[in-house]
Amino acid sequence: MERSAKDHLFQQIALITQAIANPHRLELLDLLVQTPRSVEQLAQASAMSVANTSQHLQRLKQAGLVVGERQGTTVIYRLTDPVIIRL
Repeated sequence: MERSAKDHLFQQIALITQAIANPHRLELLDLLVQTPRSVEQLAQASAMSVANTSQHLQRLKQAGLVVGERQGTTVIYRLTDPVIIRL
């Protein structure tokens, strides 16, 4: 494996581990395992503010764990891959 490929792989692993190292983000992943949800639905289910939930979702999105899809004026978040359930 080339050095640059290894560096990229290690960087991705670091992003993912940093993203799941927070209990709030783990809770959001757990909620998204059940069904895709909007920021507002996730905030309500996790007892966090919408702003805080949105920030956590952005970290999960940067790590490639979730994706948001716009439906009208609402963004619905879901897991990027069912294999994430095994985390």
